[in-house]
Amino acid sequence: MSFDLTTVAVAAALLLAAFVKGTSGMGFPMIATPMVALLLDIRTAVVILIIPNLLMDATQIFRGSLSFEIFRRFKWLLLWTILGVFLGTRVLVMLPAWILNLTLGITILAFVAWSLLRVELRISTRLEKNLSPFVGVLSGFLNGMTNAAGPVPAIYLYSLRLPKVEFIKSIATIFIVTKLSQLAAVSTWNLFDRATLELSFAVTLFVLAGFYLGLKAQDRVNQETFNRALMAILFAIGVVLIWRSVV
Repeated sequence: MSFDLTTVAVAAALLLAAFVKGTSGMGFPMIATPMVALLLDIRTAVVILIIPNLLMDATQIFRGSLSFEIFRRFKWLLLWTILGVFLGTRVLVMLPAWILNLTLGITILAFVAWSLLRVELRISTRLEKNLSPFVGVLSGFLNGMTNAAGPVPAIYLYSLRLPKVEFIKSIATIFIVTKLSQLAAVSTWNLFDRATLELSFAVTLFVLAGFYLGLKAQDRVNQETFNRALMAILFAIGVVLIWRSVV
């Protein structure tokens, strides 16, 4: 990678994405993946971001105490997520890059639209059991294909009306199972070679600074202002992805 303005922009985006991850428990892949793809192809971008995601999710799970209740409650969602990840990774290997970018852009804009429209959904305990397999497969599939699983479990967990701390721990648990599955999946299809592994470790060391700042700011950031800024960034990224795909 040459050191130019694009590299600086991607570095800034990685720091921002890691900060968002630290404060909200999500958002890193949706911001980081398309920005890294400006310098590298989307498949490489997906692969090198797995390890930093794993470390950040593990930190959020163990921050405070590990709740085995989360694993018990979402066990079926997690199991179906693993299947979805392998299916999505298979599609990642097969499809052309423009379709992958287009899908990622549409996924991001769909999440922004849902957030701005403030759709109020409430999922009952009975409905939760029926929806878990579907949410797991869809979330895993999108993660394997585009690295952007966040919107699906986020909408699902928001609709369960989880408290903030429980929400962050739950979504981090889902993400870490997803990323462990993705690590196995990309290794199965030989997408993780020595070069991508070294690049992944370099990216990991870089983004930990932004993630640390995000964790420290988690209880200090004005949530409304933060959400507006995040939605604006995601909207711009989604539009750029779709534009690059169709033009």
